[in-house]
Amino acid sequence: MSEGGRRSTDPELEKFLRENKEMMERLFRENKEMMDRFFREEKERFRGAFDEEMKRAEAFAGERKDKAKDTAQEVYNAFTDPEVQRHFMAMGMEFMMAMSALMSAMPFPDQMKDMAKKAEEARKSASDNSSKAGAGRSKGTKSAAPEKINVEPAPKKKPQSKAKRSSADRDDS
Repeated sequence: MSEGGRRSTDPELEKFLRENKEMMERLFRENKEMMDRFFREEKERFRGAFDEEMKRAEAFAGERKDKAKDTAQEVYNAFTDPEVQRHFMAMGMEFMMAMSALMSAMPFPDQMKDMAKKAEEARKSASDNSSKAGAGRSKGTKSAAPEKINVEPAPKKKPQSKAKRSSADRDDS
């Protein structure tokens, strides 16, 4: 740039541009049209490729979804298999017997031991009912309905306020 913010141009270039103004305008116009056509074609090609990839992705997702459904069905079938259920029942009964034995062996109050005894009786009853039901199924008869067991929780103690606890502690002394 020259002083005063004015641009200096080559006189020969100015002369060429003036003499070939129409040709330059035509070249710019043709170049613009060519670029517009090029971008349009590329956009259409990109859209086609994008649509094709979307179709592939949807097909892949559909296959994965079907496979996931099949896997979920296989897992469900495994858990609901009668042989597996029989082992789960046996495992549960063993656990209940272990807990009952533990409760009897622990230094708990008699109320807790009575509750453990009732739980053991309920377990035995459930085991007997399960055995009867299994035997009935093999003969083609329906199993007996399980007996309803009522378990009542021990009454909750109301929490005392700090002031009542401290006065109760003093009364005990």
